[in-house]
Amino acid sequence: MNDIRARAKAFYNALNFDRPIDFGADHLVENSLDASLYVEGLHGERDPAQELADQIDFSDSSGSYLFTGNRGTGKTTELLRLANILHEYDCEVFYADMAEYLTMTQRVEVTDFLISVLGAFSEKVGQRFPGKEIGKAGFFERVRSLLAADVQFTEIKIPTGWVEFKAALNQNPTFKEELQKRTRGLVEQLVRQARDFVLEAVSHIRGERVHPDRKVVLIVDSVERLRGVGDTADVREVFKSAETLFSSHFDKLRFSGLTVVYTIPPYLSALAGGLGSVYAGGRIYALPSVHIYECCPAAGEEPASHAEGLAKMQAVVEKRYPQWRDFLTEVQIERTAQHSGGDLRDYFRMLRLAVARVPALPNLPVPDRLIGDAEDAVRGDMLPIAADDRAWLASIMMSHRAELPSLDKLPDFARLQEGKYLLHYRNGGDWYDVHPLLRDEVTAGGHP
Repeated sequence: MNDIRARAKAFYNALNFDRPIDFGADHLVENSLDASLYVEGLHGERDPAQELADQIDFSDSSGSYLFTGNRGTGKTTELLRLANILHEYDCEVFYADMAEYLTMTQRVEVTDFLISVLGAFSEKVGQRFPGKEIGKAGFFERVRSLLAADVQFTEIKIPTGWVEFKAALNQNPTFKEELQKRTRGLVEQLVRQARDFVLEAVSHIRGERVHPDRKVVLIVDSVERLRGVGDTADVREVFKSAETLFSSHFDKLRFSGLTVVYTIPPYLSALAGGLGSVYAGGRIYALPSVHIYECCPAAGEEPASHAEGLAKMQAVVEKRYPQWRDFLTEVQIERTAQHSGGDLRDYFRMLRLAVARVPALPNLPVPDRLIGDAEDAVRGDMLPIAADDRAWLASIMMSHRAELPSLDKLPDFARLQEGKYLLHYRNGGDWYDVHPLLRDEVTAGGHP
């Protein structure tokens, strides 16, 4: 392997965005990165992770909190930083990636959600304190006893062990649908089982730590990935189920003795007036896109670039691969940062697409056309834009508000955020803008 190819490969792999930074909490996640790679203040002056940690620390009682952020903002890294801060505040923190426990492309109901969350908590407690029984039984054993006594399954069999049950919930759509159907009449019984288990688990943890008042926190990550696939009706159904779960069943998602931080899809922030007020903290803690713009612009104006934010985007690359100037110019890095809209995943993706073509080049730095090709690839994932979506995006680009005509349109708003047509910012208040790579498409009516 020649030297250029080897260095390009190293640069490419340094831009892997799928590995979060762990802040010393490497026992919570696998394949994570060292805290030395973290760039402070990426998301602006406000620090939602610190604010949330302070709320949890100040509260004399347990509660459930909501945390959100667009895919690509670095949410899992911030949640692990939250875990580290809480550990410093003498909390016992557990972390569960719900992508391992739930099918993220199917509608969710309160029953399967509770089984997944408390099953994950039971598993994490067992891993931390191996060989020790949690109260009278683990959560799976309690749920299985409830199902065996009160539910007649016809299409499926109840798995005999937690590992099989977890796999069925995560990978078997038929099992999940049957479980939802057969447990709709058992919501209250299941909630009682969950609350009893939590009280016993928290008592168990405090006993193991010889700390009768220690605050126990569970961070529930990846719920924001809930999204439908297939036709429009399926997509809307999944988005609507997430709305129903967190707005109609909020009282069933909190437990005495256990503080829970739930990640939620970012579009639910549109319900913040009613939704945030019924959760602890009185608000939804949101991680916006990177602070690359000065502030929310006036109606009809494009946002002005924020030099400090763009410099921090460059620092993200600098920390991961200090020799990046061997391949790219500062102008190209700034261009890519601006055209990412402050979305770190798109930023890394465009840089990787350009770097992957380095071995075929006669000389360096990479030509601007490769940066343009990378931008076209990311833009192409968002095209074509339907006429009604384009009109809506044009209105948002003009006002920088959600322009949500009614809550019935919330699933469509969710789709636009999930697809990154819209990006969320927080400086001078919460505001939205169209992804920079789509501005010409939107303003030109589909003719770039």
